[in-house]
Amino acid sequence: AYGFKKGCSNVMWTIFVPVELMAVIHGNTAYDWEQLEKNAKYRGYDVSSEVIKNFWTVFHDLSEEMKKRFLAFLTGTDRIPVGGMEKFTFTICNQGYLHSDLFYPSANTCARILYLPCYSSIEALRIRLQHALQFFEEFGLA
Repeated sequence: AYGFKKGCSNVMWTIFVPVELMAVIHGNTAYDWEQLEKNAKYRGYDVSSEVIKNFWTVFHDLSEEMKKRFLAFLTGTDRIPVGGMEKFTFTICNQGYLHSDLFYPSANTCARILYLPCYSSIEALRIRLQHALQFFEEFGLA
């Protein structure tokens, strides 16, 4: 406690009990992937779009570690903000690319927007999403 108070001397930290403070600093690790799907919003797509159905099929087939990497790709961290998955929303956006299979998904981490090209097949989506998740550069400390 002394070390923390020396580095963060603001009296406001005293409003938290240790568990709450840890959640604020480290984020939440209670992952509910079905809730993430329910909270998704869409721009240029709707829930019944073929590419959205394919996206969620591919997403739910990912390993737990790759799902966490998806969160880091989308937000800059693999943790859920305080409040849990129930309050976590993001938007999947169609940028209207011609020749969509030539592009990888990208994200605006500050706005929690996933730019998802309208891929021609589930396999094209799977390959490009997995590649994007494997090779993106994370923010923060390693």
